[in-house]
Amino acid sequence: MNIARTAFLSLTLAVASSLLLACNPKEQNKALNVIEITPAWQQKPMACNDAITIQNQQWQLQYLRFYLSDFKLNQQPKLLTTTSWQQPGLALLGTDCHGNDNWQLTFAEPLAPGQLSFTLGLPFVVNHQNPLKASSPLNFSEMFWSWQLGYKFLRLDMQSSHFGWAFHLGSTGCQSASVLRPPALPCRAANTFAVTLDYQPNQKLQFNLAALLSEIVLSPQSSCMSDSLQTDCQQLFDNLTMAGPWQLSPAP
Repeated sequence: MNIARTAFLSLTLAVASSLLLACNPKEQNKALNVIEITPAWQQKPMACNDAITIQNQQWQLQYLRFYLSDFKLNQQPKLLTTTSWQQPGLALLGTDCHGNDNWQLTFAEPLAPGQLSFTLGLPFVVNHQNPLKASSPLNFSEMFWSWQLGYKFLRLDMQSSHFGWAFHLGSTGCQSASVLRPPALPCRAANTFAVTLDYQPNQKLQFNLAALLSEIVLSPQSSCMSDSLQTDCQQLFDNLTMAGPWQLSPAP
């Protein structure tokens, strides 16, 4: 009799919980607002303290951060919530490898299935402001070159036992009176990259370093500061076109 009563109470509680969830669409949709980002090497998630083998050398991340902006779903703008890592139209993702991490996008509304698009980089209208006066996450000085050049859209620093390697992506060909003056007109090379992916709810977004570094021989000479005349920079730019290193996990 006690066993039957216990089973009945358990079933009643389960049904009640389901009804409460159904009556609370905010809780039901909460997970649909969020996209988790996963840094990876050859599809395997990686962290700063992980050793990865590239061209028979051991490497570790020292810094990996990037700005994403202009989010759309089926060509309709999708706004983010405002946090220390986000503004409605942009977000800073990544890690400084000292415990200051953000690997999550949080949207103001739930995301439906469809074509999810965004831009790696920042629009010209916010790219050349004073980071000392800018609202977070545009106040990270280590992600800024100068008023003339603007922000580093992506900063990747890695270290081997012999030397370091870096890729800092940003606009070039920016004209102004000095490096301390913002340009009045857009830079000759914006160096922003549009990404479009087929999205299903609760998928994770993977940033695959192996795809980014495809056909790059890491050496002190191949580090790239967005010089379009440098062969390795040209290859890195090519690797960022289309979907590039971005990939959504299979739908759960």
